[in-house]
Amino acid sequence: MRTLSDFAYDGRAVLDFLIDASPWGSADQAIASLAVFAHPDVVAASGRRAIFRTFRRMADRGKIFDGAMADDNYSPAMAFEWATGFKRKAAADLTCCHLYAASRDATAYTDLRNLFFAPSFISRLTDSQAASLPAEHALHALRYRAFVLYGYGGPTGTELPVKAATYDHLEWAEPIGAGARAEELELRLRTRLARKPKDRLTKSVAMCGWTFSDYQPDPRVVFTGD
Repeated sequence: MRTLSDFAYDGRAVLDFLIDASPWGSADQAIASLAVFAHPDVVAASGRRAIFRTFRRMADRGKIFDGAMADDNYSPAMAFEWATGFKRKAAADLTCCHLYAASRDATAYTDLRNLFFAPSFISRLTDSQAASLPAEHALHALRYRAFVLYGYGGPTGTELPVKAATYDHLEWAEPIGAGARAEELELRLRTRLARKPKDRLTKSVAMCGWTFSDYQPDPRVVFTGD
């Protein structure tokens, strides 16, 4: 029985060993198979831009700054789930991930083109705050996937993604949310917000707007919280 010492106490080496012995055969293929992207139809229905006016600042979540609301990972996760119909069970060990580290950019933080869901153990392989990535980094394949699906090259000022050497050999999971239409999507999200009058996302839309009000405060959404 192999123990951690056999892997020189390197957790990534353990994960690589397990993936290499799996049906996926490589970390890149595991990521391609297990990463869930939004379908281009639902991206188009959302306006090809951020759904909510939020950005990441956990200590101040729920507070408004310059027309946008500070938040944690709640708003991008809900943007993806509500828009695509993605079903996530409680304690499912899934993570809503960003392709580009633009957490303070309200124009990118809840943009479906910048998001994907993955099992948490996979998300750790894709995480990076670095401005430039090593050639073998998993984010190259994921960013190029978003470029293929949506023509998305990242937030304004970002260089176009590099095509990973392994990309053409990967089999990708089908994106979800096919057939979405703007009117139906807006109605579905408004229904969600109406059921959550005290939720901070409802506050965000009522006070800061969203894609369906061209980022102006939406008088049709009523917030009753503090």
